[in-house]
Amino acid sequence: MTPIQREIVREELLRSIAWFGLGIVGWPIVVTEVAWLEASALTVLGLPLVTWAVLTTTAIALRSTTDSVAQVRTQTGLSVSLVVGIMLGGVGAVSLVTAGGYPALWTTVAYIAVTGGAVLWYWFANPRADAAEVAG
Repeated sequence: MTPIQREIVREELLRSIAWFGLGIVGWPIVVTEVAWLEASALTVLGLPLVTWAVLTTTAIALRSTTDSVAQVRTQTGLSVSLVVGIMLGGVGAVSLVTAGGYPALWTTVAYIAVTGGAVLWYWFANPRADAAEVAG
């Protein structure tokens, strides 16, 4: 294993702690909400482990084959963070309405306002200009 590959594996294993944590919290919620999925040790512990393994190996493979830096400070990293944040916000809004019992109208208005604010911030932050300054 080359030093670059060793660094990629080390970074992705450290980042994968978040994937495993989200899996430990998220999969039990999904298992309790879905009627056809039975709660057992395999589903509550196995699904997060499989999710962690697949996401971590995919990230290592992508970074190894593309030589991508995968940092949030890059334009691509900011764009991916924005898209993932918008998607997670939508999931959170749906969860608040369906499981939390919050009114759909106000939750939707809040989601649209926060999403609009995030997109405006991204547009005004203009990561392309920052990337051009760093490169030039």
